[in-house]
Amino acid sequence: MNFGTGAKRSLIVIFDIIALSISIIVAFWLRIGWPIESQYLRFLETYFIPFILVKLIIFYAFGMYRRLWRYASIHELQVIIQAVVASSFTVLFLSYALGTLPIPRTVFVVDGLLTLITVGGIRFSGRTLSEIRLYGRAPIGARRVLIVGAGDAGEMLAKEMLKNVALAFLPIGFIDDDPSKKKMTVHGIRVLGTCQDLKGIIQDSKADEVIIAMPSVTRQVKKEVVNICKQTGVRCRTLPGIYEIIDGRVNIGQIRDVQIEDILGRDPVTVNIEEISEFLAGSVVLVTGAGGSIGSELCRQISYFKPGLLVILDIAENSLFEIEQELFEKKLCKVMTVIGDVKDEVRMDEALQAYHPQVIFHAAAYKHVPMMEMNPKAALENNFIGTLILGEAAVRHRVEKFVMISTDKAVNPVNTMGKSKALAEKVVLSLAGPKTDFIVVRFGNVLASKGSVVPTFQRQIAAGGPVTITHPDMKRYLMTITESVQLVMQAAAFGGPGDLFLLDMGDQVSIVELAEKLIKLSGLAPEKVPIEYIGIRPGEKIEEELVTSTETLLSSPHPKIFKLKDSGASVSIKQLHELEELIKQGQMRVVFAKIDSLVSPKREDSKVNVG
Repeated sequence: MNFGTGAKRSLIVIFDIIALSISIIVAFWLRIGWPIESQYLRFLETYFIPFILVKLIIFYAFGMYRRLWRYASIHELQVIIQAVVASSFTVLFLSYALGTLPIPRTVFVVDGLLTLITVGGIRFSGRTLSEIRLYGRAPIGARRVLIVGAGDAGEMLAKEMLKNVALAFLPIGFIDDDPSKKKMTVHGIRVLGTCQDLKGIIQDSKADEVIIAMPSVTRQVKKEVVNICKQTGVRCRTLPGIYEIIDGRVNIGQIRDVQIEDILGRDPVTVNIEEISEFLAGSVVLVTGAGGSIGSELCRQISYFKPGLLVILDIAENSLFEIEQELFEKKLCKVMTVIGDVKDEVRMDEALQAYHPQVIFHAAAYKHVPMMEMNPKAALENNFIGTLILGEAAVRHRVEKFVMISTDKAVNPVNTMGKSKALAEKVVLSLAGPKTDFIVVRFGNVLASKGSVVPTFQRQIAAGGPVTITHPDMKRYLMTITESVQLVMQAAAFGGPGDLFLLDMGDQVSIVELAEKLIKLSGLAPEKVPIEYIGIRPGEKIEEELVTSTETLLSSPHPKIFKLKDSGASVSIKQLHELEELIKQGQMRVVFAKIDSLVSPKREDSKVNVG
């Protein structure tokens, strides 16, 4: 029978009355004996009902009838204890204040203990029954799951699987490398062994799936688990990294297939959440290029820090709509959309005047190197002039902090895209002053961004190949989008005017090895999918660089963020405006000659190894 909320509360009150009645009678019996002497019976006849009413009123004051007891926890137990102690002391005080027959104080002590047992038992019985029902109910066709990680994330995951039968998951055991946990149980599920034992455990338990439930696990461990799962033919999935679970909650919906970034040799970074929160919470934040890969991830992560308002700006309507809907569904902060082009000075002034952002993350940029080689004027207008227009608008409207996303292609640039971003860096560093803190954050390629190599390879692998690579020696610095954005926010939090930061990109990754790992992750043997070398495209380097010959690496408050000091010649705003006019006039031959004088590559000694 399904009782409504009001009926359930009435039922609990009735049970409490019965429990309180039994408790006080049994307390007299245990302390004084049976039959109860006549003078104590007269006391009970007079004060029995008033004392029960007093206790019920105190229970109500403590919120005992405003809670969902099927979810009772330690906190609810504390409330029960407080309410029972308060009611027992009140009744004891009243019995003496009324000048009635002296009652042994131990009667009230026993009454309180019995009340705690009975009243608490009533409330925890629903929780206990629901917990009991978790076990022994394997739905027909449920997937037998091994959970790697018997920590908090694994516990939450197992509990949700047990609680929600419709999910059709049956957790059959935990795998954990902590030897002290072996043979222990979590929600009745045993820890069967360590990762070294995984292959045998999969075969013995007839598992259908392995789920990695350790958000902070190293990529090496993930790689080992993935390889074992491939050898045994079971599916392997994972929870996202710790930097993707900012709120700390874990649920079934977060489980996803293991992706290339999970096993590509870079362990998760940690950031100072409190420092970032202090920087962003309650602020008005504007993100340009909000529909792009970096911009949209910035929006997601910024929203978790509860800004006062998040303004998302992009020229692409559909991309902006998608991130707006995603943010709206999460309901973490207020969001306003602006359709606008960073090259439109009037529109940028309108947006900054309307919302008065305190922080701007400038992620709007054209990024595809070969395409920008064919469209040089558009690349320079968007990446260079757009940054100049937005940066000067930020100064006029007293924006407190302006953070530009830059790229390793801006280092000793040999292509139009790199030159346009190098000029954008010059703009930001030239505008740094007392009104606005201008900051540049530079890093390499991000995995799985729109139009990048990973989704291209995945599409080619799904079609059976060939996987096309420009050159067998091609290498790139790679980082996950979530990790890079987390570090961008960290750098922005402690950065000051004119700071140029470089994210620690680790070692360069061979594109051939990347392709082979993606093929294996797709469940195929590398020899089954052909690789075809198509030649270097216009404007591409074999290897990227992170630091110019005039820049010096310095430490910063975060071990994965370097600060760069540039001893080269500075560029004035006047020079940049002169270049802007030449671009608008279309004098591209003169433009590129002038650009080369400002950001010309120094090939002989510019290569610096960072990682």
